[in-house]
Amino acid sequence: MITKTLEVTGRWEELVSRPEFHGCQVRITIVDQAPTAVETDEWLESLGRMASNGVRITRPADDSRASIYEGTE
Repeated sequence: MITKTLEVTGRWEELVSRPEFHGCQVRITIVDQAPTAVETDEWLESLGRMASNGVRITRPADDSRASIYEGTE
């Protein structure tokens, strides 16, 4: 059996979709470090701002069985 080694660098999202790697055995080495607490806090703050600007629910949804299946008889 001939083994071919190929070193490729890139982001996981980009590499996993490449068709030439489908069916291949791979070895993964993580190069980047996890995000720092400051980056995580900024992300959480931005998520909070986005949620606070979102759609307000003025009345709850009617998810009763009768409303879901209304008109299917």
